[in-house]
Amino acid sequence: MRTWSLKARLVVPVVSPPIVGGVIDIAGERIVGVRSGGYADVDLGDAAVVPGLVNAHTHLDLSDCIQPLPVDGGFADWIGSVIRHRRRSDADPVSAVKLGIAELMDTATTLVGDISADSASDELLEHAPIDAVVYREVIGVNDGRAESSWNDFARWLAARTTKARILAGVSPHAPYSTHLELMSRTGASGLPSQIHFAETPEELLFLKERSGPLAEMLANLGVGETSGLATSFNEILERMPGVTLAHANSVSEGFLIAHSSHPLVHCPATHTWFGRSPFPLARLLASGMIVGLGTDSRASSPEINMGQHLGPLLDTHRDLSPAEVLACGTRHGAKALGQERDHGAIAPGMLANLAVVSHSEKGVSALEGVIWNLGHPLGVLWRGEWRKINRLANASVTWHD
Repeated sequence: MRTWSLKARLVVPVVSPPIVGGVIDIAGERIVGVRSGGYADVDLGDAAVVPGLVNAHTHLDLSDCIQPLPVDGGFADWIGSVIRHRRRSDADPVSAVKLGIAELMDTATTLVGDISADSASDELLEHAPIDAVVYREVIGVNDGRAESSWNDFARWLAARTTKARILAGVSPHAPYSTHLELMSRTGASGLPSQIHFAETPEELLFLKERSGPLAEMLANLGVGETSGLATSFNEILERMPGVTLAHANSVSEGFLIAHSSHPLVHCPATHTWFGRSPFPLARLLASGMIVGLGTDSRASSPEINMGQHLGPLLDTHRDLSPAEVLACGTRHGAKALGQERDHGAIAPGMLANLAVVSHSEKGVSALEGVIWNLGHPLGVLWRGEWRKINRLANASVTWHD
């Protein structure tokens, strides 16, 4: 087992205060020590080291969207555009996933949560230097479609041969598209789970009255029977006590805080693309809620580079500190995926998944600069090995043999 150490002007563990001149000791895939100063095998010079970022919600099979799809007609029309994109004659979801993985490889992300329709992203991710939770999507409004979807999921689960670092999860698509029986089975499965939840006011209207644009969309798709769908958000959460909630833009912060046992994934670029009202991120964090971050897909985001999303998020939420934003993009994201034992912090026992960015400022007051630089990392360490190192020549790397 290889043992070595690296040093940087600033090490940001996230779970403890930043360390000026910090040293990280590594053995094999894991961190075995974090200290202030002393000898190191590798001196990164004017650089900062943070935990690898966690993209807790994306859709790799939509990575072939050249730009976000229009939202002028509202959320239901946008969903229709996504359906048409997936059903087009030249659709190639496997190639789209490969594009997404290639994009991830050039970012500071070392753990991803992918919502997979039927593109077998788990098999493709297995061959990439990244960790993942792949949530196979289940969907179906009527009894027959729901049963068929669950059977497809069960076959996928039974046939998986991927390594343990690519974990299996399940994602009931959304309240307006997923039978309650699928949610009950999800809750009973014990698997990591995630659902698109309260993404738009149209969703609440549909649950309460079975009317509005989402009802019209289902009718246009030939779906008439909706009695198997939920009539309230509480009905959903009762069936899935551990599910992670994606988006949750259209419920009150009081509701979210009352259900704070459910981790949340906020997707800031999608939030902006749809012109949503300001998200109460600071107040949710102050309540103790776990709020990770996701890029969502290229259907509603210009890219899936999580590092590019953190700076704008900090600008939008000036009531948050840079440390809180970084925690959302690392520690909280790992918790939202149920992977906090291995990911999201620099501490003994954690995987040596690290991102290196330029940092020439003295002290710890320039953490905001670190946040902005995460969109273009100098290097990325994944499980103790360099995944991305081509730009480290600019960081005055010195090897001490």
